[in-house]
Amino acid sequence: MTPKENFKELMTGITRNGTENLATYLEEQSDFYTAPSSTKYHLSVPGGLVQHSLNVHKLLAHKEKAYRLGIDPETLLITSLFHDICKVNFYGTDTRNVKENGQWVQKQIYVVKDQFPIGHGEKSVIMLQNFIILTEEEQLAIRWHMGPFTEGFDSFTLKQAYNAAAKKYKLVPALFAADHEASQIFESEGE
Repeated sequence: MTPKENFKELMTGITRNGTENLATYLEEQSDFYTAPSSTKYHLSVPGGLVQHSLNVHKLLAHKEKAYRLGIDPETLLITSLFHDICKVNFYGTDTRNVKENGQWVQKQIYVVKDQFPIGHGEKSVIMLQNFIILTEEEQLAIRWHMGPFTEGFDSFTLKQAYNAAAKKYKLVPALFAADHEASQIFESEGE
């Protein structure tokens, strides 16, 4: 089964109104199934975004089973599969001279071409809510899925907000952990 087929099969577990429109958007108006997951840090390859989403799902599902966190199955699917929907239609390509094995070569690279620069987690929440209604738990988990790597996290106010969200819902730190483990342990640079 391809990553795209696997993703679509998992998505059938989401029964909320608007899910069909979300699926159509992903297929016909986005690069979700072909986009990289990052410019150079993890899964910076075509299809990296869908693979990363599947990796996060697998890790979060494992945490739910191992720790009995009480996460609703549909919530688990939505938050793990769509935490990075903000990266849809987000990357472009360019060429750069890079040094490889002591030689300068011209190489195609991914670059950010953000058309709605509103942030990371909050952008995913906004984009998803254009299609489906999210619960408060889902909103907070997706908003804070970057945990302490959230932009501006050195702000006392943001630290307080994250800590309050993490105390309110176990999903908040669990999704962060799954995302961080996927990107740092299982997904090597550029692969």
